[in-house]
Amino acid sequence: MVVNEQQSFRGTFLMYGIILLELPTLVLISTLYFTGKLGEDGWIALLIVGTLMPLAFFLFMNITLETRMDDSSFRYKSGPFQSSWKTFKKEDIKTITVHKKDGFLDYGGIGIRFSGNTKVYIFLADHVIEIETGKRKLVFSTHKPREFEEMIESWKSSKS
Repeated sequence: MVVNEQQSFRGTFLMYGIILLELPTLVLISTLYFTGKLGEDGWIALLIVGTLMPLAFFLFMNITLETRMDDSSFRYKSGPFQSSWKTFKKEDIKTITVHKKDGFLDYGGIGIRFSGNTKVYIFLADHVIEIETGKRKLVFSTHKPREFEEMIESWKSSKS
């Protein structure tokens, strides 16, 4: 049995929220530039804002989390920053649990968080997978809690 999951911010209310913030800003700075209110060097502000806002939007929309759990390991990768799979073998994982938690409130918001030995990958989901190894703790949001719980039970039964 294998459980695969891919999450991103595409199609969520965050995407539309960013668009609703960026478009008026771009319209305002363009209006100010073309009416001459930004002065002689206004083109620099227009260029910076007109470049950085779309780049930030496309970066945000390309952040993904892929998780995969099979009979022998748990793997994840988070694009566009991590293109190769990070693998944890079943033997290296001390505890793995699935909880109904709001990752947004419990872990300080959505996105990727690093704090000491803890790495948190939170997208818009109601459940999280918590993994503890000897060196670190990892938290992943999931839309497939039942499937991951079944794999965890399969792991526990194969250890006995």
